Amino acid sequence: MTRRPRSVTWRRWSDARLLALPFRELHLSRPNAWVDRCHRLLLLELADRALRVRPHVWLAEEWFSPRGIPGFAIPFYLAHPRLMELERAQMHMVEGGTPASCMAIMRHEAGHAIQHAHRLHRRARWQQLFGTSSAPYPERYRPRRHSTRFVRHIPGWYAQSHPDEDFAETFAVWLRPGSRWRTRYARWPMALAKLRYVDALMTALRGVRPPVTSHARPHAITQSSLTLGEHYRARRRAYRDVPAGWLAL
Repeated sequence: MTRRPRSVTWRRWSDARLLALPFRELHLSRPNAWVDRCHRLLLLELADRALRVRPHVWLAEEWFSPRGIPGFAIPFYLAHPRLMELERAQMHMVEGGTPASCMAIMRHEAGHAIQHAHRLHRRARWQQLFGTSSAPYPERYRPRRHSTRFVRHIPGWYAQSHPDEDFAETFAVWLRPGSRWRTRYARWPMALAKLRYVDALMTALRGVRPPVTSHARPHAITQSSLTLGEHYRARRRAYRDVPAGWLAL
């Protein structure tokens, strides 16, 4: 018997009523169809490079790829246009809300997934180039806007925030079709060295089965009793009182 999709009863609710709803009562398990297409395109890009990691995805509060899991979470608001509308009203932007920006973030998250799948952060050369993966994540960071040591992919000089983000951003630049990274970063010797390392490393991993294959989906919205209002209040607190020149992570 074919299962009918659950009716989305909240799509016409006011913002106030929707903010009072717990995540698990959204009754969503998949992103929107166009986001699914982005994910399928990502898998094709990885297959074209003969990489065997195929990151699985699930809905959570935000974009993230947990350590030890070769997949990544997609924010809940990319499951329905009404939730994207709410996200814009609450945060004044929708991160990943267009196919181009969604693909950019997915390539970044795929870098995390491949790092986790092959435990790349344990390699000595990885640590020499990117730093120590176990370093604590800062709540905020102050980017060096003119630095040529890091690639630029996601807005906000994100590669500078943590060694794991540096690798994920470098991987995303390497993976993007037509990025011409050798030319673009020809005069940025440190960033170019990282890209060349990723290029050689991914060549070595062609056809290699990863040792980590978990399909866990931590912090999925289907398991969360947190309300959307509580979620947004916490996010706004994180961005509050950030000093000039600094960025919240």
